[in-house]
Amino acid sequence: MSETPRRTRRYVLAERPATLTGPLQEGVLRYEEDVAVPRLEAGQVLVKVEWMSLDPATRGWMNDTPNYLPPSPLGEAMRALGAGTVSASEHPDFAVGERVSGLLGWQEHAVVNGSILRRVPEGVPLHASLNVLGIAGQTAWLGLHDIGQPRKGETVVVTAAAGGVGSVAVQLAVAAGARVIGVAGTPAKCEWVRELGADECVNYREDDVSAACSRLCPDGIDVIFDNVGGTTLDALLPFVAVNARVVLCGAISRYDGGRGPAPLHNWFHLLPNRVRMEGFIYMDHEARFDEIEADLLPRLRNGELRSREHVVEGLTAAPAALHTLFDGTNTGKLLVRVGHS
Repeated sequence: MSETPRRTRRYVLAERPATLTGPLQEGVLRYEEDVAVPRLEAGQVLVKVEWMSLDPATRGWMNDTPNYLPPSPLGEAMRALGAGTVSASEHPDFAVGERVSGLLGWQEHAVVNGSILRRVPEGVPLHASLNVLGIAGQTAWLGLHDIGQPRKGETVVVTAAAGGVGSVAVQLAVAAGARVIGVAGTPAKCEWVRELGADECVNYREDDVSAACSRLCPDGIDVIFDNVGGTTLDALLPFVAVNARVVLCGAISRYDGGRGPAPLHNWFHLLPNRVRMEGFIYMDHEARFDEIEADLLPRLRNGELRSREHVVEGLTAAPAALHTLFDGTNTGKLLVRVGHS
């Protein structure tokens, strides 16, 4: 069916940030309130965007530098994962009213190729497709399943353990029978990590991470699931066990204050301990998303996987909310409820 053009609101990337990291200056994002929605072409779908995900990668996509995806194009809606309802379709696999998720951008209505969309399973809230069943769950599952491979009785340390990815990684490691230590930034976040099943959680703002590891990991760390990088990762490396695995999932610290990444001074511990350190990008494994969903969906439905979401209301709240990812003031998965203001 054809769709009469409508108007929508969006944020476009107006210019590249002045620095690769750190806060955005005025003018990088431009809000547009009256934008025509183009007619659909064959294979396209019009989605009413109801939820939008804010992720650390968003900041990197703004820069004109090499990344695992090309830079977000200037003059177009800023890239973001989103979820919503099909309003019109010229794709044979998607009907009006179906709930979908995909790269929908910072906008209230998105015209996209149907090939990039995934259906949201029946009975699952839309926002869960951007959290436990989306980027957070997929990332945690891949990092642990493919690289970390925690075994019963091993010690696993998860940094940014109260975040969207970290909290799922904690629960999956606990389910594997591992002894799990979280690292987070407030007493409340540490309490949440313990509620998820972690044996202990280190508040890196108040406690010395190295001293805590010496006390809590007397037999060494078998798996580090790292979302932070910098000084936090460096503090953990002297405690790696023989044949440990270090999962390089994220580097939130490199965005803090525009300083760039801190060096790793303790890298030498990797060599004598025969440690495997490996990075990964969840988007490289799109062909496995059905496999991941088949594992995570029953866990979500039976209550085995819990989550917290930091929800901000309205598209116009997104620019300010993005910074909470890097100053540590969000807890859980950061989401924008697009339709509210």
